[in-house]
Amino acid sequence: MKYKFSVTLLFICCCFVYADAQNIPLTVLTKKSNADSVTNTSVQLYSLPDTVLINTQLVKTSGNKFNVSKFSKYILRISAIGYETIEKNVSITDRPVSLQFILQKRSTAMKAVTVTSRKPLVKQEDDKSVIDVEPIAASSSNAFEVLEKTPGAIVDQDGNVYLNSSSPATIQINGREVKLSAADLSSLLKSLPAGSISKIEIIRSPSAKYDASSSGGIVNIVLKKGVKLGSNGSLNVGYFQGVYSTKFAGFTINKSADKISTYLSYQFTDRNNYEALNSKRIIPLDNSTLAQTAYTTYPALNHYIGAGIDAELSKKFSIAYDGRFTSNDSRSDALNKINISNNVTQQSNGSNQSIIKNSGTSIYFGNNFSTRYKIDSIGSEWTMQFDYNYYKNGNEQLYNNYYYLPADPALLGNGNSNNRKNIFTAQTDLVWKMKKKFTLEAGFKTTVSASHNAADYFYKKGSTALQVDSFQTNTFKYREAITSSYMQLAKTFAGFNIKPGIRMEITDINGRQLVPKDTSLAIQRTDFFPYLYIRHRLAKLFGFELNGNAIYRRSISRPYYEALNPYPKYVDQYLFDVGNPSLRPQFTTNYEFNVIADDFPIFSIGVNHTKDIFSNVTYQDDVTKIAYRTYDNLGTNKELYLRFVGGIPPGGKYFFYAGALFNSNEYNGIYQNLPLSYKRGSWSFFTYQQFKASSTLTFSINGFMRTGGLQNFYELKNFGSLNCSINKKIMDGKGTLVLSGNDILGTNKVEFALNQGNVKASGNRMNDTRKIGLTFRYSFGIKPKEEKKAMFEQPAESN
Repeated sequence: MKYKFSVTLLFICCCFVYADAQNIPLTVLTKKSNADSVTNTSVQLYSLPDTVLINTQLVKTSGNKFNVSKFSKYILRISAIGYETIEKNVSITDRPVSLQFILQKRSTAMKAVTVTSRKPLVKQEDDKSVIDVEPIAASSSNAFEVLEKTPGAIVDQDGNVYLNSSSPATIQINGREVKLSAADLSSLLKSLPAGSISKIEIIRSPSAKYDASSSGGIVNIVLKKGVKLGSNGSLNVGYFQGVYSTKFAGFTINKSADKISTYLSYQFTDRNNYEALNSKRIIPLDNSTLAQTAYTTYPALNHYIGAGIDAELSKKFSIAYDGRFTSNDSRSDALNKINISNNVTQQSNGSNQSIIKNSGTSIYFGNNFSTRYKIDSIGSEWTMQFDYNYYKNGNEQLYNNYYYLPADPALLGNGNSNNRKNIFTAQTDLVWKMKKKFTLEAGFKTTVSASHNAADYFYKKGSTALQVDSFQTNTFKYREAITSSYMQLAKTFAGFNIKPGIRMEITDINGRQLVPKDTSLAIQRTDFFPYLYIRHRLAKLFGFELNGNAIYRRSISRPYYEALNPYPKYVDQYLFDVGNPSLRPQFTTNYEFNVIADDFPIFSIGVNHTKDIFSNVTYQDDVTKIAYRTYDNLGTNKELYLRFVGGIPPGGKYFFYAGALFNSNEYNGIYQNLPLSYKRGSWSFFTYQQFKASSTLTFSINGFMRTGGLQNFYELKNFGSLNCSINKKIMDGKGTLVLSGNDILGTNKVEFALNQGNVKASGNRMNDTRKIGLTFRYSFGIKPKEEKKAMFEQPAESN
């Protein structure tokens, strides 16, 4: 029934968009500050959000006229030799627009450039928010810290990122999902330099163009590539000190010659961190409490190399290659103390200690080959992309368990685990600008991910001989193939921008455990995911153009490799991580409404309905006192979320951005064979503020606070982080010194409580987040020669 409703809705929307929108005039009058002739001055018009050049004209003394669509956005670019180039964002409503500009003479002195306007920190492009990370990256040591400071994104201590809902967001790098666990992904992002990020795109309700496995939204980290600015580059070096230190240094070189652009980037990072964990867990069988104190350090050495080439073979066809390589040598040293006491007498009846050492090496190799063919001059194009990603992780673990009360011989264990992943992706997309202002998007994609995990564990107790640990020794193979296709149609008529779409995905998952016993799992299914986006002008308030958009979509969350792998992974003597091969996919239906003021999202309200929701759960064996962290399908979840954002637009000396997010979750289902009925609300607050004291001195502050949080049924108390930085330009603007402090109040400490099933636990976790750092960046380069012939090119025909 739902599929019939979705198809009917899609058909109705497609029928509606066949009405044509009338064009209205945009008039541009251009003068020069010294009354010179405007001859040889050009004005170009680009469409948004895709920044496609749609018209070029030579400036006329009587003014230039363009025919533009109602309720649309454009960029005007006016340029002349010897004069400063003007760029202006233009918002079109349903009335004619007339603009006037005065070109200023360009100064011949090559000194520091004074920027008269700034890019907004957050802007809305169609159905995604784009974050300008430049001011955030200046006070961060790696890409993971940039993500932590991104307004509106909540990053937990395990590396999961949350946008609106209780489901983690899908993380992409350059538009490609990185199919790694949260821990492995965190390690990868910590090896990426902060300065390598161009922007972060937040897509809370992805369209049919994107993978349907994005119930929690998408966070796309877009890395910088070579740009056509002649030969240029930058050097960076930084030092951060908390309890432990982090040091990094690197460089980026870009080179552009004619129609070929290349870049090379390298970064080295020497970082250390710690985690302090204190917890108490009730054992109801003997009415005792297991109290744990653990302190772990995480030293690591990272190398990152990025390189790419972009070649424009003709005016219509270009090819590009982008490659990334990271290596990570890491260790962890943990001291874990356990005391078991009687709840009535308070006397200790158990005391032991565990020393756990891990030594691991991981490498990540990512390749992307892409082509782009421009079909016409109004934005139609055909693109193809081929990706190959390889990830390898090897780890050696040694642990010694010492038993003091009751006294018992020590248990010594060791193990080696190796994990390999090969991920292949092929994708093609078509954007076709049709007659009567229709835009058709369609594409096909296939992704194959193959994983292999093998672990060999041994143990000995006291003076006994070394034995195979059959509980942890395992071999597990996994293959996931997702094949998809989509189509969506966009059209503006009667003031409405409507984009319906539908996506089909075929899932083929196979897993097999070979050791210790031959077991297998399989998921094969075909699903359809409808999507509908509607945008309309609401009103004009205090000089701001208010627009509203409504979104409907359906999505899926598939259990990933680590969640399905049934082998137990040793954490400490009373805690194991284990997968669940019986997990089923969960499906979410999302309804969302947004209000946007001049490309600035200010209000959102949405509802998520999820069935077969799977979540991280904790089960406890009361006899052995061992807890198992695993995953299970629990039932249904209904979530309501509200988001409020406000601030002062950038451009002046002071700019601020602040927002609040409210989430209300209601679960109904089964937990440990008992009925589950649970409801919880939480608030998250975030802000970014900047004061430009002079053209070379800037002060910034950003932070977040979360109250009454919920993470996989762990109830979290209030916590947050406040960060600040001072940015000073030196050496005629080529050098930048940044003094920054992260978590300056030391409030990023998470207190938690778990009261589900037979597990009742509480405690707190703290990491080395309170740090002060100094970063130096130096930019160098040779500016390319100005091309004069562009001013005399034949103007494109007017719309």
